[in-house]
Amino acid sequence: MNTPRRTLGRTALFTAAALALGACRLAGSLGDQEAIEKGGGGGIPSEGTGQGGGGEGILSGGEDGAGEDEADTVACVDECPAQGGGITVGCKKRFLFGMNYAWHNFAGDFGGIAAWDKRGVTAEADTHARNLAGMRAHGASVARWWMLPEIRGESVVFDANGDPIGLGETTAGDVQKALELADQADINLMFCLFSFDNFHPSRVDGDVKTMGLTPLVTDPARRAALIENVVRPIARAVEQSPYRHRMVAWDVINEPELAMIGQSPYGDPEYTPDPSVEPILHEDMEAFLRETIRALRAESQALVTIGAASMKWRQAWKTTDIDFYTFHMNDRVNRYWPYNQSPADYGITDKPVVMSDFPTAGLATANVSKLLESWYSQGYAGAMSWAYTDAVPDELQSLKAFADAKGCDVRY
Repeated sequence: MNTPRRTLGRTALFTAAALALGACRLAGSLGDQEAIEKGGGGGIPSEGTGQGGGGEGILSGGEDGAGEDEADTVACVDECPAQGGGITVGCKKRFLFGMNYAWHNFAGDFGGIAAWDKRGVTAEADTHARNLAGMRAHGASVARWWMLPEIRGESVVFDANGDPIGLGETTAGDVQKALELADQADINLMFCLFSFDNFHPSRVDGDVKTMGLTPLVTDPARRAALIENVVRPIARAVEQSPYRHRMVAWDVINEPELAMIGQSPYGDPEYTPDPSVEPILHEDMEAFLRETIRALRAESQALVTIGAASMKWRQAWKTTDIDFYTFHMNDRVNRYWPYNQSPADYGITDKPVVMSDFPTAGLATANVSKLLESWYSQGYAGAMSWAYTDAVPDELQSLKAFADAKGCDVRY
């Protein structure tokens, strides 16, 4: 799964903003102990603390800025909890069903790449609106959208030393436009911040410079600047949006294991990096992910995960503060870690598991309908296919048929 390519729990009840358009969203005080003691669904995360356990987390927000200023609150009740595994967002526990978008312009959707005439979300709103609506029409409740899989063009501003000093002129606006378009399409978002692709060496293609992250991530001071000046502003842009309730989760990085070399400290097989990257050690990647997650916890109320390449490295991020695991699947992975095993079969019992990247066409040994039914019946918490813009009509119809058959079980 290289790119570019086809390529939670404590039990609680919390106060919520008055239900708008049928959505169940959090508002008011998360510390309302009286409400908590009454019981109900949905864990409450605190800064720097993951959900763990049974897949229950929260997502706060409001319609057109509603939220903390609402005078009246009502109990948030899930009228259609998922019968098997699921991820809880607000008060809704659902099998997290969706698709990878994953981009319109690779590394250009958020900020743009002017020299290549690649424009950001705001400038190409009609295209993104059409694609998001198309995913929703074919059953997707969540779209996984890549943000900075490589840092190039106008997305991030760097100083003369190559250190990030802030977001580009349109990046935050593109983030907020994406949330607005998602709301219009009635679909939710999982923003994927980075990818192993970020660890390609820095290079210049014509007038466009791509900045590799290896020198930044392996230097504590430069890593802190990356998080302070890039990650935090992106998270703030989400929280400042009146459509922030559309933000389901952060995927910190796509397939970080492919940018790593050496031994795992947790007993997984040795890392085998993609040959095109400047690989780093586990300790450096883990420090980067921990610090990024800490910043996201401070700035955002969305859930957090890490897009692991496969079950091969299923122990890699167990000590990080994520709310649920995500793993990827393809034919090569399936030969050694087959799709028809449950999370418990792989020794994963502490947090929910979402399969967040697998071919829309299915595998050589199982079509997409068989994959989805297997994961749904074996207690996985969700599934997101790769990718909407690559899928042919028959594949999209298979996804829609699954969503139609499961009904509200797969709709936030």
